[in-house]
Amino acid sequence: MKSIRFFFSIAALSIATAAVAHEAHVHGVGKLDVALDGSTLSLHLDSPLINLLGFEHAATSAPDRQAAQKMGVQLRAADQVFVTTPAAQCHATAVTLMSAALDPALLGQKPAAADANKKAADHDGHADLDADFVFSCAHPEQLRAIDVKLFDLYPGFHRIDVQAVTPKGQSAATLAPGSSMVAL
Repeated sequence: MKSIRFFFSIAALSIATAAVAHEAHVHGVGKLDVALDGSTLSLHLDSPLINLLGFEHAATSAPDRQAAQKMGVQLRAADQVFVTTPAAQCHATAVTLMSAALDPALLGQKPAAADANKKAADHDGHADLDADFVFSCAHPEQLRAIDVKLFDLYPGFHRIDVQAVTPKGQSAATLAPGSSMVAL
């Protein structure tokens, strides 16, 4: 019964996230969804590209391609971007990065993910990045917090709105530079 309620909580969060995803994006603001299910910690980041790259257009120039590739490398090092409570022993197992404005190869995507990127909706010059991060935690009961290092890596972020679902319940928080800890 408890796992059924947890499943419906995650489903409700997913529906709420989909509804929010269709809102106009706001420069400087990102959205982070966090779900802990058993030993799996899942994070979904939705952000205007400008927060991460300083631009939202297709990366056609050499400097833009280099910046996009650097972003892909940084975000793929998810253990350094989302620092979890050490006692929980969480380690990144999968990262998926998608943007309709960027060549999937710049993001380090595999062919299947690259196909999904190509099928992404056309953007109107205000492109986003959708990123999924999956962690496996040896001791999920010890997970107390996640230190979100996005503000350190990308000064374009001014605020990150967080929604979390864990076995302990649902919560919401607003992160900002100097206050980047998600309490679980």
